[in-house]
Formats: sequence, structure tokens, C-alpha cells
Amino acid sequence: MGYQFTAYTLDKKIVQGMIDAASENMAEEALYQAGYQRVLSLKEVRSRSSLEELLPTLFGIKPQDVIDFSYQLATLIESGISLLTALELLKKQAPRAIFRKIIAGLGEELEGGSSFSKALSKYPKAFSTTYCQLIKASEQAGTLEQGLRQIAGYMEKQSKTVNRIKRALTYPAMVLLMAIGVFVLLITVALPPLVDLFNSLGAELPLTTTLLINIAAFVINYKLYLLAGAFILIIAALVYMQLPAGKLAMDRLRLKIPLINSITIEQNMCRFCQTTAMLLKAGLPLPQIMDIAIQTVGNRIIRQSLEEVREKLFQGEGLSQPMASNKLFPQLLVEMTVVGEKTGTLESTLTTLGNYYDERVDQRINTLVSLIEPSLTVVIGLVVGFIALSLVTPLYSILQSIK
Repeated sequence: MGYQFTAYTLDKKIVQGMIDAASENMAEEALYQAGYQRVLSLKEVRSRSSLEELLPTLFGIKPQDVIDFSYQLATLIESGISLLTALELLKKQAPRAIFRKIIAGLGEELEGGSSFSKALSKYPKAFSTTYCQLIKASEQAGTLEQGLRQIAGYMEKQSKTVNRIKRALTYPAMVLLMAIGVFVLLITVALPPLVDLFNSLGAELPLTTTLLINIAAFVINYKLYLLAGAFILIIAALVYMQLPAGKLAMDRLRLKIPLINSITIEQNMCRFCQTTAMLLKAGLPLPQIMDIAIQTVGNRIIRQSLEEVREKLFQGEGLSQPMASNKLFPQLLVEMTVVGEKTGTLESTLTTLGNYYDERVDQRINTLVSLIEPSLTVVIGLVVGFIALSLVTPLYSILQSIK
């Protein structure tokens, strides 16, 4: 895909242009390697809008599609079926039209004399750089079916981590939305008739009731402005977070919020360790592995730190020594990497670390949710208590005056 960029050159000149890359991360990396000092903006240029692009969740390629494809293709190859024949069989079985089209394209590339890994690289939205590089190494070693199973297992781990986070945060999000809905319903539907009743009876309104009435009046009178303002604010925030500066700011913020920072660091360390271990097992050299593993790290601050480690690795300082000089890397990762380098067991060491951080992320997410749920309960209880007090107090005064 194409990206339009604006960047500084080494001689302080601003240059605009286009660059083709499989992803935004790869485009940024290619620009830095090309000698640009700083990337000011980077925007994907879309030639057309399709349903897959507009609604990727419904029509796009899902990780599970690639996982199933990898396992099935490995099984067929192990059964002695040729790669082209296996692709033809899988094309007929694929449940999604967009993936059937990709499999058909892979077959055409192979018939044209392309290698399987090169054919996969033509579809970066389905097959990541890590996927293509591992398949390339497996092809060269003659163990394609093993590589397919290995990358499928890796993708399953990543997918399970993401799904765990989504499941953990779904309940608090639903509770918060319901609480907001109930609050709006109370002050816009239930409160006005009661206010009319209080006024008709001449009841003396306490401070809490007056405050609630003023809040309700403000919401009702300015609801269109509030909705428009909220909509504009959300759109502006979403647009800003899509810009390089916005993404960098969000990544920096995630590393400053307590508990969120631990989850962010350990989740990215998990990806780095699992990817590096997997590619070491495939036989790729560590410098090449670093180029690939860095691209799997989502947080830009952590990615910049890993790029510094890679540069020092090229200078012969190894992997653990540059990590030790950066406080962003956990002490356990540094110490275990030292042991792995000295004993020649870096692959197994990183595999162990990847599994450890995977479990730690799960534990921290559960801890975060366990903190969010009671906090939401307290906040909702205070709001409901405030509303109840505001409505019941005038009614009690009216009943007292009747007696």
C-alpha cells in the first residue's frame, strides 16, 4: 500500500513524497533508513473504498482465518499433497470471499514462478512481515509445514491475549454505559414531573435538589449543543490519535499511567520475546530477527528503545548490554537474556520469558478489572444516592407539612 509522507532531510529541508510499504511501521522504518531525520506526517493513500476497508471487522480478514489456513495447509503438505493442490483445496473451503480471493492470488503467484513467501508478501493485510519471514526461513530449510504450525501457534497466543483484554474490559464498559443511560433518563424523564409537583405544593427545596434541577435544566436546554460538542470532541480525538504525533502521545501516556504502564510494557515484551524466540528457532540471524521483532511491538516509545538496542547490537554489544542501560526494559528480561547469551540458550530463555509475560499480562488485566468494578460501583452508588436524596428530601418535607 502507498503512504504519503512529509519529512525532514539531514540538511533541514522539508520533503514530501510517496512510499510503498506493507504497514505504517514499515513505512516509518524505511524513511528513517533512507536518511530522513524526522517524519512529520505519514498518511495512507487509499485508491478506493471497499466494504472490507470501511467495515474491516465484518468484511476484512480476521486473524482466525489465517490461523486456520496455516494449520490446514500444514496438514495437507504433511499428507504429501503439493502446495498448489493444497491451495486449490483450501480455496474451495474458505468461508469468506475475501480470503478465497487471496488464496487464489497465492496460487497464481506460485504458477508464475514465485516462491510461497514472496507470494504471501503480496498480501500484507493478511500475512504480516513476521509471517512472511518465518515462512521464507522454513522454505529455505525445507520445513514449510513446521513453519506454518509455528506461526499459527504464535498467532493463536497473540489472538488469545487480545481477546482476554477485550473480554475483561467489556463488563465495566457495559456497566458504565448503562449508568450514564439511567442518569440521563432520570434527569430528563423522571425529574421534570416531580419538579412541577414540588413547585405546585410550594415545597422548600434543599441544596441537593436545587443543584440536581439546575443540572437537569442545563442538560435539557443545551442537549443539542452538548451532543454536538461531544461528537466534535470524539471525532477530533480520533483524528488526532491517527496522526503520528497523536499515536506517539498516546503511547507515551500509556507508559505513565499506573498499572496501565506495567500491562503495556509486559505485553510488548511478551510479543518481542515470542517473536524473537520463534525466529531464532527458524534459524534466522539475530540482526535480521531484530528488524522483524521490532515491527511487532505496538508502542512507539518501546519500539524506539528496541531500535537503539538493535543499533548497539550491530556495533557488537550484544542484546543484554544495551537493554541494561535502558530503564524501560524489565530487570528480569535483562538478567535472563544475559544468561541466555552466556549459555547459548537464548531461544529457550526468550520462550520462557514470553510465556511468563503472557501470564503476567493476564494477571495484571484481572487486577485492573478487579479495581475498576468496585470503583464503578462506588461512583454509581454516589450518583444514585445523590439523585435519591435530592428527590426524597422534598417529598419528606411535604409529608411533614401535611401532618
